[in-house]
Amino acid sequence: FFSGRIARAILGLNNFVILASSVIITAIMAYFVARGLRGTIPIYLLVIGVITLFFYLFAMVLPVLKSYRGYMLPLNLALTYLWLTGLIFTSLYWSMDRCQPLWCGRKHAVQAFYIIGFVFLLANTILEAMMWATHRRNRVAGDREKNQPLTAAPAGTTTAPANGHHG
Repeated sequence: FFSGRIARAILGLNNFVILASSVIITAIMAYFVARGLRGTIPIYLLVIGVITLFFYLFAMVLPVLKSYRGYMLPLNLALTYLWLTGLIFTSLYWSMDRCQPLWCGRKHAVQAFYIIGFVFLLANTILEAMMWATHRRNRVAGDREKNQPLTAAPAGTTTAPANGHHG
């Protein structure tokens, strides 16, 4: 299951949702920065959105490749951590009544898409780890079988006489 067509289809769907979330976050955060919202947190949120957008433009095509075996696992681990950090920042600074009424809806939209992106990145990380482990397990099993004969003769039978003479 973890290396087949279904797993790659789920990864493709997850990649699309992550890409869409990063596009929305990048657009809203770029709007905020252009309108004068400064500081390390808005810039951090914008940069994480742009980085994710860049990598997931390429990641969209990877699950289509039949040879794909979860090679984006290290990147997914890093991005999952960065998105979790962004989610924590948005929750700490923009939840409840801590935002200006004019921008509150957009800030909550950023927070919502950070939640969506984080959940799908976490799911991708788990699925890619399973794909990677399945691929390694199959590869190691294949290496062990490579040195074994194709057919084994039953014990006690030989194909040539013991003394080396025929007849």
